[in-house]
Amino acid sequence: MFLRCGSLFINQHLQFRRMGWSIRASMDVNGSDSPSTNSTSGRTRLSRAIRTLQISLSTRIRKLRRGFFMKLLFFLVGFYCATAFATVIGQTGDWDILSAGLAVFVVEGIGALMYKASFPLLNNIRSLITMFNYWKAGLSLGLFLDAFKY
Repeated sequence: MFLRCGSLFINQHLQFRRMGWSIRASMDVNGSDSPSTNSTSGRTRLSRAIRTLQISLSTRIRKLRRGFFMKLLFFLVGFYCATAFATVIGQTGDWDILSAGLAVFVVEGIGALMYKASFPLLNNIRSLITMFNYWKAGLSLGLFLDAFKY
């Protein structure tokens, strides 16, 4: 009986030790089977990936927050211009084709300036073009929403 209990104890002890080895091997970053031995300060690949994602996301949010109120102002002014444009032009039915052509020309012109290869002249006014791009987005959204008015 003692022999049987002893072998059971030994088997459980060996299984526990094997489990401890596998956990230690998967978390060991300085071991011989580790792909890189640079300083990871004991963090796993998942925690490093999450940290990298967090840093890149916070950098992106910080970049978007720069000039946020000016961007919002241009977007809302574009939305207001779309409402005024649709209301004034809608009063007379004979200017619809010309006003639609003018709107398309303005939107496409701003888009071409924004997304074209950079010219030395355009680099000086890049922030102004970016602000007009927000105005264009407000204008486009306003005209789209105005199309659904009854």
